[in-house]
Amino acid sequence: MTLHIRDLAEMPAAIAAVGQTLLPESNPYRVIGDHLADVLDDAHFAALYETTGRAAISPSLLALVTLFQFMENSPDREAAEQVVVRLDWKYALHLPVTYAGFDFSCLCYFRRRLLEHAQERLVFEQILGQIQALGFVKKRGKQRTDALAVLGAVRQVSALETVTETLRLAVRALAPAAPDWVARELPASFVEAYAHSRADYRLSADERAAALQQVGHDGVWLLERLDATAPVAPRDLEAIAVLRTVWEQRDERVDGRVQVRAKTVDCTELIVTPHDPGVRAAEKRGTKWRGDKVHVTETAEADTPHFLTDVTTAAAPSVDSAALPLIRQRLAERALPPGEQYVDAGYVSGPQLAQSQDAGIDLVGPALPDTTSNQLKIADFTIDRAAKRAICPQGHTAVKWGVSIEPDGRPSVHIQIQFAAAVCAACPLRPQCTTGTSGRSLRLSAHYELVAARRREAQTEEFRERMRARPAIEATLSELVRKHGLRRHRYRGEAKRAFENLLKGAACNLKRLARALVARGERDAAASAQTVGRGPGVAAPPLAA
Repeated sequence: MTLHIRDLAEMPAAIAAVGQTLLPESNPYRVIGDHLADVLDDAHFAALYETTGRAAISPSLLALVTLFQFMENSPDREAAEQVVVRLDWKYALHLPVTYAGFDFSCLCYFRRRLLEHAQERLVFEQILGQIQALGFVKKRGKQRTDALAVLGAVRQVSALETVTETLRLAVRALAPAAPDWVARELPASFVEAYAHSRADYRLSADERAAALQQVGHDGVWLLERLDATAPVAPRDLEAIAVLRTVWEQRDERVDGRVQVRAKTVDCTELIVTPHDPGVRAAEKRGTKWRGDKVHVTETAEADTPHFLTDVTTAAAPSVDSAALPLIRQRLAERALPPGEQYVDAGYVSGPQLAQSQDAGIDLVGPALPDTTSNQLKIADFTIDRAAKRAICPQGHTAVKWGVSIEPDGRPSVHIQIQFAAAVCAACPLRPQCTTGTSGRSLRLSAHYELVAARRREAQTEEFRERMRARPAIEATLSELVRKHGLRRHRYRGEAKRAFENLLKGAACNLKRLARALVARGERDAAASAQTVGRGPGVAAPPLAA
C-alpha cells in the first residue's frame, strides 16, 4: 500500500460551521480539532508504507480514531461507526460532513502494521512529544510511579484443561502446516480425540488424575513422532514450542513412564493457558489474577497538569523494583529523567537506590522493613565497612568478615559476618539475638547502608511530608481503569498487550492535553483582561506554563 499525505492545515467549511456552532470551546474534540489535529501527521508513519500500490487510508486518521476509541473505551466496530455519525469526531479529525467512513477491520490492520514494523511506541511518543513542546513537563521535575494488575483476555482453566487445550491447539496447527505428515503419522482416532475442547466438569479426582496421565502420555508420543519423522517446518510451529514447554513444566519420566510432576516450575515461568502463553499467574495481598502488571509513571508537579511519561508492561509475578531500570532508560531516551521519583516500598531496594542515584534521580519511597525473626536487627549493630569491623550491641567484635558464597559456589556481592560462638553463648542478649548453636551471623548486602539510611529517613516528619506527592498516582490508575479499560486486556500476545497499554496511556494523555489547553487559554484570557483593566504600560503577572 502507498501513502498519500493528508493535508491537515484546513478544516472543511461545513464541519467547521457545525462544530463551532454546536460544540463548546471546552469540548475535548473541539480542542483537538482546533489545536491538535496535526499532533499525529501522516509523515510520522511514512516508513511503514511502500512507495507503490493502492492508496492507504490515512494513518494519522486511523491513529486518532484509535486514540478516540480508547478515550471512550469502545471496540473497533463501534469506533468505525462513530467516525461516520458523530460530528464532534469529524470536527476533531477534519473530515467532511459527508465522509462515509471505513471498514472497522482497518483499525486492526493499522495496529498490526505498527507492530510488524516495531513502531508500537510511536503514537505514545508523538503525543508525549507534543506535551513537551507545549511546555507542560518540567525538566528534572517530580514524577511518580505505581503498578496495576491487568487481567489477560483468557479464562481461568484447570491443570487438565491447560494440557488438553495445549495438545489440541498443537494438533490443530499441524493439520494445515503438514497435512501429508498428519495423514501418514497420526491415527484418525488421535486427531478426533483432540479435535474439540474438553472440560473437567463433574470428573472425580481419580478420573481427573487418569485423564492427566493419558494426556501427558499422548503429548510425549506426539513430540517423539515429530522429532523422529516430521520435516523441520511443523516442528518449528509456535503451538509445538508451547507444547514442549508445557510438557517440560508439568510432566516427567519416571521408570520409562510419563507422569505429572509433583512440583511444577516457578510461577514466573509457568504457562497457565496455551491461548496466550505470555500470561502469568500472580497474587498480591490476597488478590489473584492471570495477566500482566503495568507500571505507570506520571509527572507530579503541584502547579501543573499531570501527564503520563511512561507505561511499562511487566510479568504479573515480577517484583516492582525490577521494572525501574527500563523505566529510567526510557525516560532518559525521551529527555524526561525526573529529579525526584516517588514510589511505594515495592520499588525501593539497595540496587535501585544506588542506580537511581547514579542517574541523578532521587528515588523517594520507604524501604521495606527488616523482617528477620531476630529481635536484634542488623541496624542494632555498628558496621564499619571500610575497616571490615562489626560490633554487636554488647560491644563484642565479629571474628569473621568475608565474601558470602552462593549455593552454586560463586562469590556473592554480600558480606558474611560471624561472631564467636563462645562469646554469644554467654551473652545475656542471646535470646533476642540468635537461637542457633553457633554465634550470631550477619549477611550484609552491597547497598545495606543506603537501605538503612532510607529506613531512618522514613521515620521523619519531613519525609512523610515529601511522600504526599505519591498517592495521587492511585487516582490516575483508577482513571485508566474506569475510563480507558486498563483493568482487562482486549488482545492476546505479549507485543499486543504492551501496545494496548501504550495506546490507553496515549489516549489518557491526549484527553488531559485538551483539558490543559483549555485551562491555559482561560488563564491567558483572564490575564489579558487584568492587563486591560490596569491600563496601558502595566504588565500582567507571570503565568505558570
